[in-house]
Amino acid sequence: MIISVRQLSKSFGDRSIWKDIDYDFTSDEIVSIAGKSGQGKTTFLRCLNGLETYDAGTISFDDKVMAVGETDAKKIGMVFQGYHLFPKLTVWENILLAPLYHGIEREVAEERAMQLMKDLDIEDEKDKYPRALSGGQKQRVAIVRACMLEPDILCFDEPTSALDADTIEKLSATMKSLKQKGIGMIVVTHDRNFAEKISDRILHFENGNLREEVLASA
Repeated sequence: MIISVRQLSKSFGDRSIWKDIDYDFTSDEIVSIAGKSGQGKTTFLRCLNGLETYDAGTISFDDKVMAVGETDAKKIGMVFQGYHLFPKLTVWENILLAPLYHGIEREVAEERAMQLMKDLDIEDEKDKYPRALSGGQKQRVAIVRACMLEPDILCFDEPTSALDADTIEKLSATMKSLKQKGIGMIVVTHDRNFAEKISDRILHFENGNLREEVLASA
């Protein structure tokens, strides 16, 4: 899968955030987006996921141009910085909510959920509520939930912000494993070391422009 961004521009009032952005994201690589706060990194992810509107340009999934504010949840998923787990639902209920809403048969959804939970070593947390989970466990639940519709590309917004060093290492391994399974990733992060460890490419938003850094190890 290819997400093609063409001439994408976004402003808040009279302030231009970024202008005429062109880039292709594919489902066979991990791309990190870096830059100072206020450069529109998270806004960019939200535009890709149909959660934010933009002023001009197009976003295409393969050859299909998305309308402004539109996305395809079966092609792109998002893991939010705050995880966005429903506090009154168990881990199991949080994970099954989206696939059942999208019409996936319960038996199929439950089998897929259990396999993903085993892959990320959280099957024992199945009946717990989010308040009983550590930050790393919440992160993994959010990843499982985002994978339930089997998207081609996953977006992560500051995935390391609330994690300790050991959990960050586990997250790195998880993301590399997802890549091996054919899931591409777009990762907004302030953590340069983390970006270098996981990424094929690093993009920088600077003064409304997009600059690509190709890593020597990629």
